[in-house]
Amino acid sequence: MLSHLDDFSRILKIERNYSNNTISSYLSDLKSFDNFLEKNEINFKKLNNKHTKLFFRDLSEKKFSPRTIKRKFSSLSSYFNFLLDRRIIKNNPLNGVFTPKIPKILPEILTIEEINNIFLAAESSKNEILSLRDRCILEMLYSSGLRVSEVCELKINNIQFDLDLIRFFGKGSKERIIPLTYYARKWLKKYLSESRKILSSRSKRSSNYVFLSNNGLSLTRMAIWLSVKKYVNSAGILKKISPHTFRHSFATHLIDGGANLIEVQALLGHADISTTEIYTHLSREFVESEYMKAFQKDKN
Repeated sequence: MLSHLDDFSRILKIERNYSNNTISSYLSDLKSFDNFLEKNEINFKKLNNKHTKLFFRDLSEKKFSPRTIKRKFSSLSSYFNFLLDRRIIKNNPLNGVFTPKIPKILPEILTIEEINNIFLAAESSKNEILSLRDRCILEMLYSSGLRVSEVCELKINNIQFDLDLIRFFGKGSKERIIPLTYYARKWLKKYLSESRKILSSRSKRSSNYVFLSNNGLSLTRMAIWLSVKKYVNSAGILKKISPHTFRHSFATHLIDGGANLIEVQALLGHADISTTEIYTHLSREFVESEYMKAFQKDKN
């Protein structure tokens, strides 16, 4: 059985400031490895790279995706490094273990026309209280490039209207400052002064979160996902769209507009610029596909 899991969890929570969801993912990956050791009667104290290689081979044979295998490797790597730092183990059992490369799949993005149609679908909704909230969320996803989890965790004191910026703590409590665009400011002001006051009154507990549910509680990621899906369908868009698609579109449109990678990296809060580089490829492919669509339309 794996040792010192409680201590490892505390390190992730306190020192690295990981979210509960991230910690749960780490522990789930470690549990699957622990089950593998138990099933194969492998003593943790005698663990070596032959056993870890067998584990990852087993994952491949079970048709786990390269992305999932890579994630499990990352979880185990963090755990073993923790044990090495505390001299609980002397050698890293992952030495010499290699995982499959993750194929680069360019994410789906929206055109500006499609985004405007989604915005109009929210503005046309009959439930004014919730549609105003949702319209504001859509604006924040696109014009600020926030992750859906960041939208859920956004608090009123993160917003500085006097400076036209959002001071936000993203993954690992890394601070990033996001300019508050004209439209983001407009919809936030309108939502906070109208819908949020009503939503907040529906709960006995006061909340500092910006976006609230119909019951006045903090909004969940699933609730935002369902709202996005509803407005995408209303706009007649057939692409496979998620809240994260707006973030991809935000970055791509910035690069199309002449922004450089360093600027986009800072706005997205990417630790590694190689993560941001995908948008240069995406932008080029996007422009080419839109050109071909326009060409075919003219031809017809």
